[in-house]
Amino acid sequence: MKQFQKYPGSARLKTPEDYRGVFDHCSLRASSRHLLILSIPNPQRSRLGLVVAKKHVKLACQRNRIKRVVREFFRNTALQSPKDLVVLARPGLSELSNNELRTVLGSLWAKLNAAQSERER
Repeated sequence: MKQFQKYPGSARLKTPEDYRGVFDHCSLRASSRHLLILSIPNPQRSRLGLVVAKKHVKLACQRNRIKRVVREFFRNTALQSPKDLVVLARPGLSELSNNELRTVLGSLWAKLNAAQSERER
């Protein structure tokens, strides 16, 4: 089994105000059938927030697996510029394997980077 690295608290959205800022001022978004990613620029560093509701992913072990894979993907993927991101789970996400989840995340990351490049022109 793959060993996961520690995820620093400085790379997380922690407070309701942090999440509210992303929800209220979302400048970039990328969505698929299984996930929605909202993003706002952050001048200091990239931070990640996860919303994996019990309503959409019933089992705690599945919610934890999804969060672990998303955090690992975020840690290993370079963004064009620092952003605050919120990843929201949609129904059916728990049916994806880890590799399928990484593929979905990769396509959404590409959409975010393309949208950001388009805005900067």
